[in-house]
Amino acid sequence: MQRESERSRVYVTVVQPQDASAVADVRALLEEYLAWLGPLVCSSTLPGEIASLPLPYAPPDGALLIARDDAGETLGCVGIRASVEQACEAKRLYVRADVRRQGIGRVLMRAAMDQARAMGYREMQLTTLPDEMPGVVAMYRSLGFVEADPYRHHGGQPADGVLLTYMRRGL
Repeated sequence: MQRESERSRVYVTVVQPQDASAVADVRALLEEYLAWLGPLVCSSTLPGEIASLPLPYAPPDGALLIARDDAGETLGCVGIRASVEQACEAKRLYVRADVRRQGIGRVLMRAAMDQARAMGYREMQLTTLPDEMPGVVAMYRSLGFVEADPYRHHGGQPADGVLLTYMRRGL
C-alpha cells in the first residue's frame, strides 16, 4: 500500500508478524510514544503492549501499519485491533517529532481505514487527547471522525486532569 503525503513520499505497509525487523521498528516508535505521552496516559499498560508486539494488533483481527520514506527510514505507525461487533479501534497513531506536520499522520490514518475496510470492519473508533494534540483532533475531524460515547474501559487511565475524547466514523 503506497500513499503520498503533501510534502514527501511516504510508503505505508502492513507489518507481517514474522518480520522481526519491522516489528522492532514499530517497537522503537512506540517507545518514543511512551516517552512522549506515557506520563499523561497509558504508562501502566503500554510497556507490556510494546513487549508483546505484534500483539494486540496481530491478524486476523488486527494489523500494525508502518510509514517509511524513500530511504526506508521509519516515520510513524498505527495499530488496528478489534473493538466491538463490526468495529475496530485505531490505536497508537504516532509520528516521529522531527517529521510531524507533513501529512504523515493523515496518510497513516487513511491507510488504516483502507486496511480496516479490507478486513471487514464497518466502523473505526479511537481515543485521543484533545488538550495535548488539538491538531490531531482536527485531522481526525477532517477525515470524518465525530465525537462519540466511550466504547471501551481503558486499563491505563489518564493522569488527573487529562481529558480523553472518544471518536468514531463509518468505514
